[in-house]
Amino acid sequence: MNTALLKAFLMTLAVVAFCELVTCAVLLWIGAEITLFPLLMTAVLPTVTAFPNALYTYMQNHKLKVALRELSLAHRQLQAKSRIDHMTGLLNRGTFFDAMKISRSRVETGAVLVIDADHFKSINDTHGHAIGDRALKIIAFALQNVTRKGDIVGRIGGEEFCIFLPAASRETALRLAERIRSEVENAPFYTSANQIYPLTISIGCAMAPKHESNSQVLSKADKCLYQAKQRGRNCVVFDDSDLPVAAVHPHPRLAAANERDLSGNKRA
Repeated sequence: MNTALLKAFLMTLAVVAFCELVTCAVLLWIGAEITLFPLLMTAVLPTVTAFPNALYTYMQNHKLKVALRELSLAHRQLQAKSRIDHMTGLLNRGTFFDAMKISRSRVETGAVLVIDADHFKSINDTHGHAIGDRALKIIAFALQNVTRKGDIVGRIGGEEFCIFLPAASRETALRLAERIRSEVENAPFYTSANQIYPLTISIGCAMAPKHESNSQVLSKADKCLYQAKQRGRNCVVFDDSDLPVAAVHPHPRLAAANERDLSGNKRA
């Protein structure tokens, strides 16, 4: 409001000054005497007409700028909300996979962790969905607390989460997965005022070499997650399909016995 008043005043002052100059020029040109009356009229009339119009224009302009700023802010907030899971604050499914695809294009390798809450249906059925939501928030906090800067973390299903670790080695991924599992297990999960319910997760891990697609990598991690569930839950299983098969070296005596057996078979 103050800015609009100042701009309207300056605009009116400029108009009055211009009118006074024009009036003086015309009077001098026609050879008339410059008196107070024409100068007063050329000052009062523009003031009465110009100032209200200028004030109204600047106030409307200010309101329009404020509205545009608010609209821009709302647009940015809407874009952010469309990318974020509203409950956990993590990336939602679509945004996570897009970010993972971009990140994988920039590195040669990495690791994927698929995390699933153990007995989550039982938690919802026994204690209600509000308590189940609290469990998901605890897990999400653990993921954010343990992961490194640059790691991509998202919620990809009801009680399922996923992490992509760019350029991480097998050892780094396994160590981080175990820290996440431990952090969730040790987090206090209250289902009522004084009752703590055990909250655990199972994690399937797989390396993500550049030549494999997102679906191939996630398929390997999902299989490991299934194995973790089969092993009793609350554990980490890492895909070993990319590990080289160790060569078997028999004991020298056993090797010599095998050679004798082969020689005997040939003679027979």
